[in-house]
Amino acid sequence: MDARQEKTLASLTAAVLDLATAGPITEVTVSGLAAAAGVHRSTVYTYASSPAELLRRVLRSDLDDLRAAYLVDVAPEDAVAAVSGVTRAVLQHVDAHDAIYRRGLGTDSGDASLHAMLSEHFQGSIELLLDQRSVSVPAADDIERRTIERYLADGIIGAIDVWLSRPRPRDVDSFLALVARLTPSWWPDDARGA
Repeated sequence: MDARQEKTLASLTAAVLDLATAGPITEVTVSGLAAAAGVHRSTVYTYASSPAELLRRVLRSDLDDLRAAYLVDVAPEDAVAAVSGVTRAVLQHVDAHDAIYRRGLGTDSGDASLHAMLSEHFQGSIELLLDQRSVSVPAADDIERRTIERYLADGIIGAIDVWLSRPRPRDVDSFLALVARLTPSWWPDDARGA
C-alpha cells in the first residue's frame, strides 16, 4: 500500500469508527461515509462493499494485530501468559469501542452483527494455538476439535456481550476471573493459576 492509500484507509477507518460509535452502522450510507472521510464515494467501494463491511474489516484488523502480537510462535510453557495477555488486550479493544460492540452483538444487530466476525477471529486464534502446539485440547478427532474451538469462541463472545452491559469503568480483572471459573481446567488461564 502506498502512502496515498494508507492515508485514505486511515481516513476511512477514523470515519467509520466515528459514525458507528455515533449510531447504527446500518444507517450510514456509502455517500455519508465518503463525505465523513473526505473521499469520493467510489473510493469507499475500493475498500468494502458497505459501511458495515468496512467496520468489520477495521475491527478485525485490530484484532488480528493483537493475535499476531500475543499468539504467534508461543511455546507451550508461555501459553498461559499469551492467552491472558491477548484476552486482556481484546477486552481493552472492545471496551474502547463499546458503543459499536454493544450494538453489533445485540440480538437486533441484523446485517451489522459483529458476532460472526468475532467468532471467526476467536476460532482462528484458538486454531493457531492448537496448530503450533501451544495448547492441546481433549479432542478425539477434527470434528471434536472444531466443536471445542467454536464452543470456546462463542462462549467468550456471549460473556463479553454481557460484560458490555456493565457501566464504565468495567473491571477487566473481575471478568477474567469469571471466565477462568467458566472455562475448562485444561484451557490455559492466568486467573486460575493454571
